[in-house]
Amino acid sequence: MDREPYVVVIGGMNMDIFGMPDHKIIPRDSNIGEIGLAVGGVGQNIAQNLAHLNVATYLVTVYGDDMNGEVMRHECAQNHIYLDYAEQVVGQRSSGYMYITDEDGDMLVGINDMKICEKITPSFLAQRLDFINQAELVMVDANLPAESIIWLGEYVTVPIFADPVSVSKAPRLQPILNKIDTIKPNRLEAELLTGVEIKTNLDVEVAARKLIELGVKNVFISLGADGILAANKDEVVHVGTFTKEIINGNGAGDCSTATIIWCRHQGLTDLEDICRRTQAAASIALASEKSVPDINPEQVETRLLENESKVLI
Repeated sequence: MDREPYVVVIGGMNMDIFGMPDHKIIPRDSNIGEIGLAVGGVGQNIAQNLAHLNVATYLVTVYGDDMNGEVMRHECAQNHIYLDYAEQVVGQRSSGYMYITDEDGDMLVGINDMKICEKITPSFLAQRLDFINQAELVMVDANLPAESIIWLGEYVTVPIFADPVSVSKAPRLQPILNKIDTIKPNRLEAELLTGVEIKTNLDVEVAARKLIELGVKNVFISLGADGILAANKDEVVHVGTFTKEIINGNGAGDCSTATIIWCRHQGLTDLEDICRRTQAAASIALASEKSVPDINPEQVETRLLENESKVLI
């Protein structure tokens, strides 16, 4: 029987521990607030958002045989994320991420323990290559080892989407920029990948065009409160934010990335339409206490109709 069209996400899955203070943080002191525990990681967050958006999604990752690993496996099943091609590694500690936000929900500091991701080697990926190359597209997050990202650029034949994850990990994508179909950096990551100092919207456009020159087909640069800028070889589009309130700023980026992938899955190619849906989804994520909001296609379309303003460059 033919398998329904699916997306493969290759990346990290963490157990997230987060603290959200009730008031302005007092450094070096105990602060009253809320502490939560949730399954996270860029790859997992993107996969979970995609599953909420009704995209069949396989997460290719590794996790330990500890308590956190069992919780993550259970949560993926609950969220309809397929782990058929993931691996539970015996005797290994699962990946973890701890972060603290300010009183407005913006992250102040984070610590990640993602050593287990080093197990996602070229050899590990080679065993799964036939399945990967039958997907609609492959989403790669830069938590992977550099040599594994280079290997994927060499052997993956379907469109590669990429998330730089952070300034420290973004350089891992540089060797395969000419193999990437779509990339979604933020300002700082775009600066690092291009060498273009970004201070204005015009600088963002220069950085986007530089990424196109380096071989990326589609660029989406997240600008936070200033929205998103997208570019391909034919046009540049800037769409402002739809945000009404911020409760938790930690999950909007992964939700945006998933929305871009969802648009491709739906056959949507117009940059402005994609950006507007991305901003609609991000506004839903920012208003949620969860790192992955309870989002669905109907919510995105409803929020889209509520926000008709747009800015073109």
